[in-house]
Amino acid sequence: MKRLSILMYHGLYATEAQSLAIDPIDRPYALSTETFARQLDLLAAAHIPVIHPHALEQTGAPMPGGVLLTFDDGHASNAELALPLLKQRGLSALFFVTTDFIGQRAGFCTWDQVRQLAQQGMTVGGHGHTHRFLSDLPDDALKSELQQSHTRLENELQIKVGQMSFPGGRYDDRCLRLAQDVGYTVLHGSAIGTLSTRPIASTRPLPRLAIRAGTTDGTFMAYARADAATLLRAQTISLAKTGAKRLIGNARYHQLYARVKGVPHQQP
Repeated sequence: MKRLSILMYHGLYATEAQSLAIDPIDRPYALSTETFARQLDLLAAAHIPVIHPHALEQTGAPMPGGVLLTFDDGHASNAELALPLLKQRGLSALFFVTTDFIGQRAGFCTWDQVRQLAQQGMTVGGHGHTHRFLSDLPDDALKSELQQSHTRLENELQIKVGQMSFPGGRYDDRCLRLAQDVGYTVLHGSAIGTLSTRPIASTRPLPRLAIRAGTTDGTFMAYARADAATLLRAQTISLAKTGAKRLIGNARYHQLYARVKGVPHQQP
């Protein structure tokens, strides 16, 4: 049975200087433009279709098989580097942006760049307002975080925004309910998995597959083909990390993560 693999990217870089400008804690998720372009060309050579993100919003419609490309956070390289490579190949992707970063945080998109993404055929979605882990927030702060993100995106872009991803893949039942209440109809997480081609019937966040700096071409293509053995290995590692997060909490887990990376603690 054909399946849909939703791939998760973050930032790109074309030069060593651009790589070094990315926050050290984010670099494990950053790819060179050479690697990203090669991955797109590997998909084309294998005749694996890249699905338009709007397919996820077609209520009751079967899901096409293939891959769907997503980017988290709203790094400036999404507009400056990823967009041209996608346009050259006639492809579309889904860009989840953190609204409080836009035009405010160095190295991230301006609102003009986010508008450019939308105007050039890409889909823009929410990724929280400040990138805080939503399941850690009290009810009032959680509602504000989601509402500000959704309202700001629709006001700035003058389009309907129906999709979001949860920062750090963290959510609970309150997050799911409130996200839908403010207008997000398709939710994305970071659990390892793929989708069947049956219509999406659940309001649970969709699984995605993180593409990191160390992802080999072989693993990338195994993800794209929804290879069961590769997914099982990735799920086993992910479950161990999830258990650690639950045991010591999100904040302490990421303090340890930052310490291992040798950088001051911050949410990745």
